[in-house]
Amino acid sequence: MTKILEGPTFSTHKKPKKLIIMLHGYGDNAENFINLAQPFDKEEWGAYYLAINAPTSIPNYPSGYQWFELYPNGTYISKAGPNEINIIRKEVKNSVLQIESTIKHYLKKLNLKLNDCIVIGFSQGGMMTFEFGNYMQDKLGALAILSGRIMDNNNITNKYLLNTPIFISHGDNDDVLPIINFERSIKYLKNNQCNFESHIIKGDTHTISKITINLLQNFIKKYL
Repeated sequence: MTKILEGPTFSTHKKPKKLIIMLHGYGDNAENFINLAQPFDKEEWGAYYLAINAPTSIPNYPSGYQWFELYPNGTYISKAGPNEINIIRKEVKNSVLQIESTIKHYLKKLNLKLNDCIVIGFSQGGMMTFEFGNYMQDKLGALAILSGRIMDNNNITNKYLLNTPIFISHGDNDDVLPIINFERSIKYLKNNQCNFESHIIKGDTHTISKITINLLQNFIKKYL
């Protein structure tokens, strides 16, 4: 059986109406990322938040986790060859399967359906958010990609993803994943006629600012 990933939760409701999954960025962890849940939450959403740790810890940095390696075979991802690309694809698929197993476990526990689930990811977690949505053969409530990028170049054939609302935002001063990653992702979403809204956050670096939180709150209100 595919592993269920662990992480902290937050909710003020005995019978939640929504499950919000939070996927942290490279080198971060769920304990840190769950701290965004309380300031982000709205009482009327009836939400149950779960931040999950990525499957593997980073060597020499046990408190930081990764969804896939940035240095497969010791080669940085931007210079990866065919062998390194295969390693990354395998790790991405493995993470997707574990995210799926974890979400289904909590949906059953909370007596909710997949379209009651919203997935929010930051940076590398944002990349995994899209990968997960593209894998699932059912419609999610919504996807949110914060300061991340879309790695896929293939045309989207997943009809469920095409009907899933997508939020994507990026700081124009991001020095970790430069704004060109956002621009390429937007072009990809447009070319595939996805249901999305996008925001460039002026002055933001690689972070989740109050402006981003407000925009994402407004987005979620539309689809509750």
